[in-house]
Amino acid sequence: MKTKFTILSLLFVILFAGVSFAQTSLPKAEQYMQKFEYVKAIDMYLNHFLVSTPNETDIRNITHCYIKINDTKSAEEWLSKLIKSGSANPEDIKIYADLLKSEGRYSDAIIQYQKLKELEPAKSSMADKNIKICEDALTWSETEPDFIVKNEEQFNSVNSDFGLVSFGDGFLLTSDRIPKGEGTNQKDVYGWTGNPYLKLYKVDADKSGEVKDISFIPELNHEFHNGPGYFDGKTKTLYFTRTKTVKQNRKTENPDPTAWFKEEADIYTNRLEIYTAELVDGKWQNISEFAHNNAAMFSVGHPVISEDGKILYFVSDMPGGQGETDIWYCEKTQSGTWGSPRNAGETINTSGKEMFPYFDLNGNLYFSSDGHPGMGGLDLFKSSGSKNKWASPENLKYPINSPKDDFAVIFTEPETMGYFSSNRYGGLGNDDIYSFVYSPPPPPVPTELMLSVTTYERLDDGKLIPLPGINVHYHLEALTEENPVPEISAGVYQTTLNCDETYMIHGTNSDFFAQSQQITTQCETMNDTVFVQLVFDRIVIDKPIVIENIYYDYDKWNIRPDAAIELDKIVALLIENPQIIIELGSHTDARGTKWYNENLSQKRAESAVQYIVSNGIAKDRITAKGYGEYQLVNKCADGVKCSEEEHQLNRRTEFKVTGFSKNQPVIYSATE
Repeated sequence: MKTKFTILSLLFVILFAGVSFAQTSLPKAEQYMQKFEYVKAIDMYLNHFLVSTPNETDIRNITHCYIKINDTKSAEEWLSKLIKSGSANPEDIKIYADLLKSEGRYSDAIIQYQKLKELEPAKSSMADKNIKICEDALTWSETEPDFIVKNEEQFNSVNSDFGLVSFGDGFLLTSDRIPKGEGTNQKDVYGWTGNPYLKLYKVDADKSGEVKDISFIPELNHEFHNGPGYFDGKTKTLYFTRTKTVKQNRKTENPDPTAWFKEEADIYTNRLEIYTAELVDGKWQNISEFAHNNAAMFSVGHPVISEDGKILYFVSDMPGGQGETDIWYCEKTQSGTWGSPRNAGETINTSGKEMFPYFDLNGNLYFSSDGHPGMGGLDLFKSSGSKNKWASPENLKYPINSPKDDFAVIFTEPETMGYFSSNRYGGLGNDDIYSFVYSPPPPPVPTELMLSVTTYERLDDGKLIPLPGINVHYHLEALTEENPVPEISAGVYQTTLNCDETYMIHGTNSDFFAQSQQITTQCETMNDTVFVQLVFDRIVIDKPIVIENIYYDYDKWNIRPDAAIELDKIVALLIENPQIIIELGSHTDARGTKWYNENLSQKRAESAVQYIVSNGIAKDRITAKGYGEYQLVNKCADGVKCSEEEHQLNRRTEFKVTGFSKNQPVIYSATE
């Protein structure tokens, strides 16, 4: 019994101590939050919630802390408790919708923005803008990307690594990793993140970009944050960012009644400043402050120099800007100093944050913003111009942009290859270095293409003129079903065909010999068009048409294989023109007796006709006629000396249309 009593007493003491600690956690959590030590504040809140149910204020505060350390997933999970309880106000719903957007849950975010419109109509315009942003982000995410993006593990640690700067064959890197072989003292920890302060590192790489070593740079790093920046290879000067801790005297009253927590007096904060360092014989020397640093009043940082070295661009929250942080610039004076800061203008700057400016070799400006329409968090944008005159920024879209923060881009090849920083999911640490390579997908292979048929009439002099009014149709080679091709203008017919098929294209008109052409469609790029020309000869009664390349052996009339090829064309002609009746005539030269030539030509004509009939042509559609030497086409009559080529012109086979099948129209005669 005594043992049990002792155990119960110990449990009571432990429980009481835990409750007592949890009860003191809330004031400490609020103190840490006021001092921007958000990681410690979160720990205190979580301890308090072990024994106490969080109220609305507690939920808003811990959500705020998670937002400040960029843990939007935890922030969304906590704020959802207010949303589900029905006690959320319009500001809660707005922040919750923004968190959903930053988590890539665009459809859920749209629902919350719609709810915000119902609760607070005055914010409808803002809500509609965000709904459009979510809809665009969904479209971008579903579009096949033009870039391959890869997490470059060789640069990254479990902490934050970002802001690569080209430096010789390698880079400079900003990171809050723990340097090799060193521990971390409490004074070296940044309370906001719970990690070490950011420092500049040198990245040694070979020509292929493979990292060989990452080393700490003692000369450039002081006790607080250092980096990122820009190295001007022409002047061997590094422009970089440092922070200075300054004391802010704030009123104890909250100036914003919609904010989630009150500000305390005597708050210390980090302000950004710009410094330069010169590389002399491999060592960093002459570290100097930027003339327009003013840590007591505002921050300046993220410097970059224009390609001609005459303009320094940077980021600042100094008075006179458009929003939280803007891009500003100074022009170099004749004396070599930097002139007064000027705002880059409202085309670039918004009511939100613009950060990390960078110029490629083509003079294009790249920067990050959460004020321009994007996918969530900071997105990367591109613009062209100078000073305060800029083209409308273009979102770089997915996959370079994501629902999270995407920033600090550099190019190793203009517009096609480089690196950027992101805290998207799937990385090694809080912020990681990612590479990108332009690799657009192959153009989609179309399933159909355009058929364009042009019809011409061939005149006696060989000239071609457009011929309208032709019945153009097509069918698949393996099928017989005809499909019409509409005439879209005089003599031009168009339709669409399937890819990778073989088609027969036909053109018919009772006044002309029908024409056909076989095509095979092959689609390689979008909007392909296959062009077909059909040339028509007018049907004229009794007009002889020479059949080329009809040859017979000497004193023979049997059809040789080479002659059969040409006669097959006559078979096709009669099939395609079922309305015509023809005479097939055979001619000889003048050598030999007239009787012999007449008899031989008749036998040859009959042999040709028999071949055509044997291939399916009705007997009543074709007749044979041997003309012997009676219709010479040149001077080579009996007794006239001629070359073999001249005699060959007379040894010919012709056909002519002599009439039409029943119910077919009468065509004018060649003699008319």
